[in-house]
Amino acid sequence: MTGLAPKPPQPGSIATPDARATAVGRAVLDRGGSAVDAVIAASAMLCVVYPQNVTLGGDTWTLIGPPDADPVAVNGTGRAPAGLSAQYLTERGFDSVPGTGPHSISVPGLVSAWAEMHRGWGVLPFGELLGPAGDAAATGFTIAAALGRDLANHADDLRRDPGCAASFLRADGSAPIAGEQLRLPRLAESLQQIAADGADALYGGELGQRFAAGLGAAGSTITEADLAAHRTELVPPLATSYAGLEVLTAPPNSQGFTLLRILEQLADLGLDDPAAADQVAAALEVVAEAGRLRDDHLADADVMTSDVTDLLSRPRAGQAATAVPAPRPGLGGDTIGIVAVDSSGCWVSSVQSVAGTFGSRVLEPSTGILAHNRGSGFSLDPRHPGFLVGGRRPPHTLMPCLIRRRPDGQSGVTVGALATMGGHSQPFILAQVLIRILRGESPQDSVAGPRWVVQRSGRETPTTVLADRRLPTPVEQALQAAAPTTLIDPADNRMGHCHAIWDTPSGRLTGTDPRADGLPG
Repeated sequence: MTGLAPKPPQPGSIATPDARATAVGRAVLDRGGSAVDAVIAASAMLCVVYPQNVTLGGDTWTLIGPPDADPVAVNGTGRAPAGLSAQYLTERGFDSVPGTGPHSISVPGLVSAWAEMHRGWGVLPFGELLGPAGDAAATGFTIAAALGRDLANHADDLRRDPGCAASFLRADGSAPIAGEQLRLPRLAESLQQIAADGADALYGGELGQRFAAGLGAAGSTITEADLAAHRTELVPPLATSYAGLEVLTAPPNSQGFTLLRILEQLADLGLDDPAAADQVAAALEVVAEAGRLRDDHLADADVMTSDVTDLLSRPRAGQAATAVPAPRPGLGGDTIGIVAVDSSGCWVSSVQSVAGTFGSRVLEPSTGILAHNRGSGFSLDPRHPGFLVGGRRPPHTLMPCLIRRRPDGQSGVTVGALATMGGHSQPFILAQVLIRILRGESPQDSVAGPRWVVQRSGRETPTTVLADRRLPTPVEQALQAAAPTTLIDPADNRMGHCHAIWDTPSGRLTGTDPRADGLPG
């Protein structure tokens, strides 16, 4: 697995959490579309068939690795509405930012990011890429297992919002089950409008006017001006060296530096297999310490006072007390990852999200757009790096990942892409999958295999662990000895849905996490 990357051209490939999205992306590649085209088309389809995890009202962080240029990080995350602040909420009796509801909604950035990515790296017409998703929303689609589970688990919450109830529940208020058909006609119309008018339809256009008005009627402070002011930013990725490779991820406001910190610390300690019984205790503290660094420092890059280079180079610390309040526990079931590469050698890792399952649980009825609850990542405590100020971006869990090899005297060659859901657990999920690939496992075995994650990073409360019950008994026992550990089913969303593409000397291999509903394409 660690040999030189094969010479192009290689056939394109894509992996997503749903087979229908993968098929749409595969068809785009087969028609000569770019990897970015394939990701946009697959993302649009997921906004229809995977609304518990991603919608037009969500965010993205994406990495693009062109074959002939430096990689680019696409910050498709939105800001708090200008009219929303800590003072605004405390004056209305809130002691924290609500986890759901109208005040958890920040400006969505996904659709704007689609347009910016297509402007730089698209080949096929933008509107054509959204066609299959619009058709699926209009004519209906089969509810997959993951959506069926989440509809059942969250039916009570969905019932409280008229837009959610009308879109996702039966007429009697009960949840449809996997295998039933679901139609989303208002969402279909919104997709068709974006296909015809571009992202401006949502950011300053008539679609955005209706979206903002509907959210305002539900109590949100988002305005047309907030949407029109949104801009996607193209920025340099973060990178570190690991096992002779260059690992790239997103900079703040993404938690991406946490992955680099984990990899660097594992290497410094000589820990080459954090799933080995004799290494899990030390690896656990590495992961927990990286999580504490994130919680203490991550903020909007425009106001973040800590330098990432300094954070990566700090000596490891224990569980020292801090003046920074504990963050809100991570929300689960919230995110999708897409990885793609085309025959030209352009690679994409894209992570997209509504934050919590079904986001804010506020669906604007005239547009069919479900709004995310990424604003719930803000804090009302002025000591917190994510202190809520109108116009700021929240601390973000989304973190795409590309892996490059740099032959002596040559520019980097991308050899792999990883993307996962998993909230605050994303860094260590990615680290475990990467390490397994580098130890010789196939991408499919690496993403499908059992893993463990840190649930709490251990300051005010003890560090706690979630572990796939398929882990070998010695590993389970070592984890239990190191920290309170809960064994969970292999399909549990808290283990994330990770997907991977990797170039090997014998060819290009793809892995799709069986915890989701996807197939490699």
